[in-house]
Amino acid sequence: MKTLAMAALVLGIAALTAHAATIDGKWISEKQVGDADGKKYDHESIFTLKNTDGVLTGTAVQASKAPWMKELTGRTVEVSDGKFEGERFSFKLKIENKNGVRISVYEGTVEGDQLKGTLKFKGIGITEPFSAKRVN
Repeated sequence: MKTLAMAALVLGIAALTAHAATIDGKWISEKQVGDADGKKYDHESIFTLKNTDGVLTGTAVQASKAPWMKELTGRTVEVSDGKFEGERFSFKLKIENKNGVRISVYEGTVEGDQLKGTLKFKGIGITEPFSAKRVN
């Protein structure tokens, strides 16, 4: 009976480990952004993320045809202040441009092959939904 209980315990732990959320890899977020000209533009962000003992690191590359994104498109930005615990993640992107530094705060959960949460733009009071799909 002890052997059966031990086998069930080992299988249960293995099942939990197999289903543990992982954030490592490449993710793509696609959305529409507006501009002063009143038009909407496609905007894509590619995140490459790695979790090491709860510290989330990585990079982001954004691309958009929106006029305000011209100097930022294609530039690699390092993830900062990244954390990952269980299924929850948070990190910041600090983007420098001619107007100063813009800080974007990403928070949410890993749900299978999707990231879901919020994106907060510090200093301008905008919060919006955030989602990304795993690509590898």
